[in-house]
Amino acid sequence: MTVIVKPKHIQAFTLVETVTALIVSGAIFVGVFSIFAILNNKFEAELVRGELVTYCNYALDDMVQSIRLADQVYKDNDKIVTRVNRKILHTYAFSQEEGILKDGIPIHEEIQNNPNNTDGGTTKHKLFYISKKKNGFIKYILEKWYIETLSDFDNNVLKNNSLYDPANGIIKGSSIIIKLHAKLIMGWDEKDYIKKIDFERFAFSPGIYLENF
Repeated sequence: MTVIVKPKHIQAFTLVETVTALIVSGAIFVGVFSIFAILNNKFEAELVRGELVTYCNYALDDMVQSIRLADQVYKDNDKIVTRVNRKILHTYAFSQEEGILKDGIPIHEEIQNNPNNTDGGTTKHKLFYISKKKNGFIKYILEKWYIETLSDFDNNVLKNNSLYDPANGIIKGSSIIIKLHAKLIMGWDEKDYIKKIDFERFAFSPGIYLENF
C-alpha cells in the first residue's frame, strides 16, 4: 500500500513585506516616542513654573510684610532696606544667580535653615531657587525688579482708585509697589524663553505714614 503525503504549504513573509512591516512599526514607535517626549517636556516645564511661582510669591510676600512693619524704607533698584526705630529690620537684594537675598542670605536658604520656622508645608521643604542645572541647562531666570513708591507713578495709573487720590501725597509716599519680572526658559539659551511671568505686590506702611503725618 502506497501512502501519499501531500506537501504542506507554509505561508511566509517576503523580504519586501518584512521590510515594510519594520518601517511601519518604526514610524509608529517614533511617533509615540515623540508625543511622549513632548508631553514629558510640558509636564516638566509646568513643574518648574510652579517652583518659580511659589518662590517669587513667597519672596515678595516676605518683603511686603517687612515694609508694613517698618517706619522707614530705603529703596533703589538694587536693594530695599526696612527700618524700625532707626534700626535695620531687614535688607533685600536682587541677584540673578542666587535669587532674592534677605539679610545677605538667599531667602530660600534663610527659610530652610531657620530653626524658628515650624511650618511643615511649602516654606519649610518646597521653596527652591535652582535656576540652572550643573550642565548649563537654564530652567528660569529672574530678569529684573522695580521698587517704587506710588508717588513715582503717573497719576493716570491711580485715577480710578479713590483711596490713593493723587492729592493725598502722604499715602502715596507711604505706599510701595514691587514688580518682579521672570522668564521660564527650559533650554540652553536665555533669549529663547517659553514665557514671561510678572509678579507685583503693593505694600502700605502705617509706620511710614505716621512718621510723615
